[in-house]
Amino acid sequence: MAVRAPLYLDGSNDLQEMTTAEVLQWTQYMCYLYGTSPSVVLSVVGSSGSLAAMSDTRLQAGATSTHASAFVAEDATAEPSTVTVSYDKITQTNNSVSPTSDSGTTFPVYYTGSDIQAMPLADVKDTWLQPAIDLLTANSDNQHTAGTYTIHTGTSLTNFTNVSTTPVFIDTRANTGAYSAAGIPETLDQPTTITNYYLHRRNAVDPGWSNLKTPLYIDGDNNLRQYAEADFDSLFLQWIREVASEDTSETYRINYTVGTSGGGYTRGTAMTDTKLNGSGNYQTLQAAGVDDYRSQEFPNGSAATISTYNLRIIKN
Repeated sequence: MAVRAPLYLDGSNDLQEMTTAEVLQWTQYMCYLYGTSPSVVLSVVGSSGSLAAMSDTRLQAGATSTHASAFVAEDATAEPSTVTVSYDKITQTNNSVSPTSDSGTTFPVYYTGSDIQAMPLADVKDTWLQPAIDLLTANSDNQHTAGTYTIHTGTSLTNFTNVSTTPVFIDTRANTGAYSAAGIPETLDQPTTITNYYLHRRNAVDPGWSNLKTPLYIDGDNNLRQYAEADFDSLFLQWIREVASEDTSETYRINYTVGTSGGGYTRGTAMTDTKLNGSGNYQTLQAAGVDDYRSQEFPNGSAATISTYNLRIIKN
């Protein structure tokens, strides 16, 4: 409906309208509240997560060729092949919330130009809740994205809490140093880990109730009163959680996706799948004292990027 300027009492106990900057401070406070108990939760599972799967690919050696009198030629020896491992370890849960209903005097008051009345829920959404979702789903991580998620290559990240020490994606490549002619027949798949990627949640930072102008509400006797911190926090935590998780009346629900493209904004480190790009390292071995000629092609080449995945946050 409209963005309002809620009323507060100044140092002389006079009614004042909040400035645009003061309204913004409360919007940011909503972000803090959400961060203390997010309603759209990402967790790390063993498999079958609700977010899209990511593929890690790597080369493995070709099968060994043997002959009793001569080496099998390179063009007849099995080529290295691709191993693909799927990672679908991130799942999203949207918590159900039952917030306090709008009784007509539930929310802060504002001046209409002729009288003082409580903001209806629609105005609360326009003034604070939906702008808070805009901040929570913004392009970069900061203190106003509390309770939202990001990707990092370690299990420790400043201002974040690690969700799980289980990686949500692992980039591997063939370990070329593990293959040798003397070892033919070599084990086909001998990988090495290049990078682990982990899920983290942004921590909430309390901006301090005393630093804000305390809004007023209408009590049961139709008097204006200042909100107690605990009462305000309880009321608005319910509502920011509701809007973020399950409010279908507007496009302000928080959602996450994983993929090589998509809407919204990327969060954290891109998860890169790399693979060696060689056509095979042909090697031979004649077993000592016997008519046993062995040949095998090992993985080789330089690292090439196959796919780049991102965690994305969107509102819809």
